[in-house]
Order: sequence, then C-alpha cells, then structure tokens
Amino acid sequence: MHSRETRVLLRHYLEQGVSKTELAKRFGISRRTVYHWIETGQLERDLDSQEARYRARPPVSTQLDPYKPIIQVRLEAFPLLTAQRLFEELRSVGYPGGYTQLKEYVRRVRPHAPVDPVVRFETPPGYQGQVDFGTFQLPWGRRYALLVVLGYSRLLWMRFYARQTLTTLIRGLESAFEFFGGVPQELLFDQMRAVVLSDERLGGSGLIMNAEFVRFSAHWGFRARACRPYRARTKGKVERPIRYVRQSFFYGRTFPSLDDLRSQAARCLGATDLAAGPEVDVGFTASCVALRHAA
Repeated sequence: MHSRETRVLLRHYLEQGVSKTELAKRFGISRRTVYHWIETGQLERDLDSQEARYRARPPVSTQLDPYKPIIQVRLEAFPLLTAQRLFEELRSVGYPGGYTQLKEYVRRVRPHAPVDPVVRFETPPGYQGQVDFGTFQLPWGRRYALLVVLGYSRLLWMRFYARQTLTTLIRGLESAFEFFGGVPQELLFDQMRAVVLSDERLGGSGLIMNAEFVRFSAHWGFRARACRPYRARTKGKVERPIRYVRQSFFYGRTFPSLDDLRSQAARCLGATDLAAGPEVDVGFTASCVALRHAA
C-alpha cells in the first residue's frame, strides 16, 4: 500500500510537468496505478488537510537506566541533593555514563514543593508586620535600610545601618516598636540569616531559627515567621516600599555626604523624626503617603 506522502509527491511533480511514465518509474509503481489515482481523485489538494499520523519513537536505553531507581530513592529522602552530588554517588557504585544526562534526568524527576496560588492576603490591625533589609550603594560606602511595614495600615518605619547583623535587627525592631507604640502579633521575614539558620520545610522538616532571636521574640511577645525559599512575593507589603525607595528616591540622585542623604531622605519621605544613634547612619520614622500607596 502506497503512502499518502507518495500521492502528494506525485501530484506535485505532475503539476511541474513531469510525465506519468517517468513518475511511475521514479516511484516504482505502474502507470495504471497513476491513472487510477488521477481518475478517482486521490491526488486532489484536500489530501493536505488529512491528519498526518506518526508512530511514537521507541524508547532508547541509556547507561543511566539501571541507576534511576537509586536516584529516585535518594531524591525522595533528600530532595535538595544536587546533580553533582548524585553523580559522585553513582560513580562510586559503577555508573559509567556522563554528567549531562544525569543532570537532565534529575531536573525532570526532582520533587518540588506544591505551588500555592497567589492570593492577596490582608491582616487585621495589630496582627502582622513585615520586615526586610534593602541594600544601597553610596559613594562613601554601602548602607542597609531596615524596613518594617504594618500589614493593616501600611505604616512604615525605616532606618539606615552600616551592617546587616542580628544586633542591627534587634536594635532596629525595638526602635520600630517604640515608633508604632506596640508590637504586632507576628513578624514575617524572608530567609535572612539573623533569623533563619536553616529551612528544611521542602524536605518535610521545619525551620531552624536563631536561638538568640527566638529569645528576643519571646521577650517582646511576637511570633516570627519566615517566607518559604524563593517566595518573597508573600512579603510584598515590604518588598514594594523597598522598590519604591530604590526607584523613586535613590535612582538619579547623588549623595555626597551622610548629611545630604539624611536631608534628601527627610524631604522625599516626609520624615517626622530624625534620630541617629551610635551605629545609625541616618534614621527616620515616617508615615509617608507615597510609600503607603506603593504598598
């Protein structure tokens, strides 16, 4: 039985003026068959609208196949194992293949945490604050802006520090609590090292928190929460003010001195208090209308 492709090619060559005798020789069929296809309309153009059918390509065995069960077992127990680590382990038990095919296989089968739908999350008054550091490069050095935003009112506290340490975080939060006149029930952080030492939630375990920060949170009576890795969008109320400060305050401006930074920050963000401590480069507390809208 001749294929559909043969008849499509016959039609094409007939339209180009090739003789029926020549085509019969070229395709190994009789002239009678060619005439029959023409008379019965089997070379009409609607052949192109027929669905082409292709057989599935048979699977190709690879050197990795005998070792795939080992990879699956290891990833079920330790989902964060790297492909390089698995490659070394398989080589030790006789795997003769290369790294690339193993890396591609691990990418396909590695278990991932389920993707939660992004839902706008609003909190009642006094329930949640969101905390983050923003890094800013200035002509005279790098400075870290610590921001705390209340989830309900979007009231913002912000202060610049020379270092991004646990001591900085604790001093900054105490200043923020004083400014707010209270302490939220919970504070939401990203994966900052001062708070989270290790996050094993993807592997079925939990958070390992900095013990000193746990004591600090117990003293002030708030619960510390951490976003899952690569899920900073769940902390958007503070991420967006950082972006606003970066784009609308820092971008396109120059700050030749600390006093100039302090002055411009006060004018731009509507600061109501400029209090600088011994480790504070510039400090301000503000309920800036623009930042509330940005949040």
